[in-house]
Formats: sequence, structure tokens, C-alpha cells
Amino acid sequence: MKTCEICKTQIPDEFNNALCIPCYGKVAEMDSIQRQQAEEQTKEELLKNALAPTHPDNIQTVQPVDWGVGAAGDVRPPSSASRFGITDPNYQENPEADDKDQILANLAQFIYSHDPKRGRKGKLLWYPQRNMYTFIKNWCMEQARKHVQYPKQIWKPYIVDVGCGSGVGSNILSQEAHFVWGIDKNEWSIEFAKEAFTRERNNYYYSGQLTFDVFDIMIDTRETLKFDVVVAIEVIEHIYDTDKFLKAIIRFSKRDKSNAPRVPLPTIFFISTPNRNFHKIRKDRPENVFHIREWKSQEFFELLKIYFEEVELFNQKGEPVATDTEKDEVILAKCSLPKI
Repeated sequence: MKTCEICKTQIPDEFNNALCIPCYGKVAEMDSIQRQQAEEQTKEELLKNALAPTHPDNIQTVQPVDWGVGAAGDVRPPSSASRFGITDPNYQENPEADDKDQILANLAQFIYSHDPKRGRKGKLLWYPQRNMYTFIKNWCMEQARKHVQYPKQIWKPYIVDVGCGSGVGSNILSQEAHFVWGIDKNEWSIEFAKEAFTRERNNYYYSGQLTFDVFDIMIDTRETLKFDVVVAIEVIEHIYDTDKFLKAIIRFSKRDKSNAPRVPLPTIFFISTPNRNFHKIRKDRPENVFHIREWKSQEFFELLKIYFEEVELFNQKGEPVATDTEKDEVILAKCSLPKI
């Protein structure tokens, strides 16, 4: 007869574990508790590492840039932000930096938000991003219903998703699109998107097409399709040369033979950014070190009016907002009819 390793009572020889039944139960219960604690710790660590340094526990104070003093003793401008629509002369920009790993960030977001015991389902996207992509998807569906050929023929748009990351948002858009092209300069994000979401046409039945390519909007000069909808969610605040970026995405717009954008169904642009009016967002510089600059809603509106004849502002759920809104953390602009 064997004896229990803990209480030393005799146990049958055929027991696989060297524990009696009561001791085995206690060990199993303790192991379950430790495993659960380890899983929670893993969630926290994964999220912190994936979203670092944007995770609250990892945020560090960024020292202002020393801009020096001019020959006459005058302090040089604190940033070039005023060139790109920022009205505060003391606003400090962050230097341009490569973005965090979007694949790991999405997976961490899902793991951290997934909690079956509390009835919470995991989400791959931060909720404002998901809301904006869902709003645009639903907007596309409404345009299909309003089309002159509906319901005899179902019209669906061609969409380009600029800065698509790992492709989760592009996949949402593809539910109400004829074709979605997800582009990003990060080749690893694009490889993940291709593996997870690519959906090609076949010769048997209708299926919306979804493809991805490595494409740096700031330097790539390849000729491309012209699109019905151009989407740039959470992108513009990451790019130093805002003027070059807006001109780059405008090249995706449809034109008539005279190069005018006033075609029967003009290209619609959806561009989002954080709202510096919101009470939780820093006013003097971006707290997120991956953001170069962040606009107040009225600054963002005035900036976009330089490039587009028509500009409307919405919150993340697609509800219209005033140009000076302070209650909305994220602004989504719907633009059309480029001026350039």
C-alpha cells in the first residue's frame, strides 16, 4: 500500500497520484486558484507590453523639447503644430515614431476584455474604433438603399482603408462593400491581415472582395483605383506632415474628365482623431507618445475645410456634433469634394 504524501494515510496502489482523495481535492482547488491568478496576471502583463507606453501603468513623463534661443534672445516656436491647424502657440509636439505592434495590441485587447465569468465578450478593437468602423459600414448600407437602382440592383462601394493595421476594421467594412483594400506601411500587420481576412472573388456566387497590401501613403506613388469611400481611422495624429498626408489620400478620389471631383457619386472621406477639447486629454502636448499632435474639434474642422468643400463632424457612434464639442473623446469627420 502507498501512503499519501501530505497526510501519510494509506492509499490504494492503483492511485496514479500519491495523494488521498481529500488531499487531492485540496491540491486541485489550490491549483485552480493559482492558475486563475496567473491568467489574470498574464492578461495584465500582455496588455501593458502590447500597448506600452500607452497603458496607464507605463506612461512616462516626456520632457519638452529644448528649442533653444535665437540670436536676438527670442525663443524659437515650440513646434510646427501651427502649420497644421493647432492654434495654441505653446503646444508641444511629439517626434514621429514607429507605431506599436498592432497584431499584439489587438490580441491583448481581446484577451484583456474577454471575461466569460462576467459575461464580457472579448473585442479585438478599442471600442471607439469599432464604433466608427461599424458606423461607416452601416452608412454604406444606407447609401445602397438610397441608390437609384435599388432594389433591382444592389450597389456596394469600393473602399480603401488607410492605415488598416491588422485588418480588423477592414473586415468590418467588407460586410457592406463590393471591394475593400486595406493598406498599411507595416509589413507584419499586412501579413497577419492577409492570413486572417483575405477574401477573394470566385466564379460561382457574389462575395465581397477584401485584400491587403504594404503601401506607405506618404511615399508610394503607384497609380491605384479610385474609390467611393476613403477611410483613415486613428491615423492622421500619427503623421508629422499633415498636409502631405491629406493630399496623399485625396488622390484616391474619383474625378471626371476635367479632373473635377463633382462626379454623380463623389468620393466620401472618413477621417478620425482624438479631440483635445475632451477633459481627459492633455492640452499642452499628446500624452500618447505615438501621437505627434492632437487637435481640438474646431481646429480639426478648420483644417479639413482647407482641403474639402464639405466637412461634417460626428462622434464615434456617428452622431452629429458641434464643431466645438467638449464631451466627445474622438471626432470622426465626413468630408467630400476635395479642393485640390
